[in-house]
Amino acid sequence: MDSSSERLRLAREQRKRLFEQDALGRTALFYAAEEGGEEQIRKMIFRLRGTGLFPPRLALLTIKDHAGLTAADVAEAKGHQEIARLLRAEQFRMEYFE
Repeated sequence: MDSSSERLRLAREQRKRLFEQDALGRTALFYAAEEGGEEQIRKMIFRLRGTGLFPPRLALLTIKDHAGLTAADVAEAKGHQEIARLLRAEQFRMEYFE
């Protein structure tokens, strides 16, 4: 396998892992939001396409856990207001302006 196809395979695996949900229905984004990891969150969401029909970034931001919460809700509940604003603003931007 050449290096470009290997890089593509690894990128696809990383993207797939972003959407994996645990027993609570939470993704890695939920845990980063809970811990206040703003840089980690930025890396997660901005590595995904945010334009076009059904952008994966929007799909990730709108995932709800089994309690009906989004990652933004979890961030807000833990007192990470800036992270909650970032996530909601990005979701709003894509829903209404893209």
